[in-house]
Amino acid sequence: MTKLPFDLLQQGIDYAVLNSDFQGAFECYNSVKKWLTNKSGLAKNSPEYLQYENYLMKLKFLSFNYLSDNNERVDLIRDYFNLAFEIENFNIWDKINTELISIGDIKERDAFKVEMKEAMEKCENIFISRQKYENQEIPRKVSEWIKSFIANLGLDKFDKVKKIEYLSNNRAIKILDSSDKEKVKALLDIYEKLRISSKTPEGYENSVLMNIDGKSVIFNQGSIEDVSNIDKIKNVQKLDDIVNNGEKSTVSNNVFEKGGVKSGLGNIKDDLALENKNKASTENSTEFTSELEQSLKNYSPSSLEYKALSQEILRLKKTEAKRELNK
Repeated sequence: MTKLPFDLLQQGIDYAVLNSDFQGAFECYNSVKKWLTNKSGLAKNSPEYLQYENYLMKLKFLSFNYLSDNNERVDLIRDYFNLAFEIENFNIWDKINTELISIGDIKERDAFKVEMKEAMEKCENIFISRQKYENQEIPRKVSEWIKSFIANLGLDKFDKVKKIEYLSNNRAIKILDSSDKEKVKALLDIYEKLRISSKTPEGYENSVLMNIDGKSVIFNQGSIEDVSNIDKIKNVQKLDDIVNNGEKSTVSNNVFEKGGVKSGLGNIKDDLALENKNKASTENSTEFTSELEQSLKNYSPSSLEYKALSQEILRLKKTEAKRELNK
């Protein structure tokens, strides 16, 4: 039986994260999956098999946006969510957010959020080590932490002040060291974002670049960011082009073959991993425009947020009008 070195798998994971080569990670995932299923000769549930599966699932998280359907993503969150937090310098929300942006229809986007949220609520993974805090009464599983969030912050949109108080004063969180506190905060942030509808300015994932009073700003999830960094502006424009025009990302493959695993580990931006998806434009949604018009009432007419929303509503209506003329 040919063994696949664990350090080789870790190198592949580190390389993919460092170079944002998530298509390469997907190729590696498929190769390892095939090897583990057909050629490893290992008995399922054996310690060695489970260790390989651990690496396999980490590769699958890196490949999140390349998986064939949402059921795979939901199962991954429900059954292995803790592993996403074991990958150094990896942010699982970036992958979820990229997937949301690629879903053109707002109702479908919200439905995916609900599936992700419910998968987190059902996740029985150990999130905080038992050995690390032995004999301490604190939540251990992902699902237990989410129950703690709800018990302390309620079922509605989380209040910002209560959220700060919870993270600062909750007895269980006080016991944690700094790294575990950051993990819990990240978990809370993801869960909170999934609870907010994409129909609202706060929940709308697409960043919108616009010019207000001569300043370049990015309107993103209900807030305005003044930007002078040209690279950041280009990234927003590039992502917008890909979502709306169906442009395909390109990959420069540096083939990595060793120990029986072949992986195209090259350079690709995670935010651009939108191939083979429905590129229908969210911005053409009449329902979404109506939601923005309702949200406009929450801002002062003199605020940048009001100006940004007004500008975006006008642009959406013009786009919809053009579409109707072209029918």
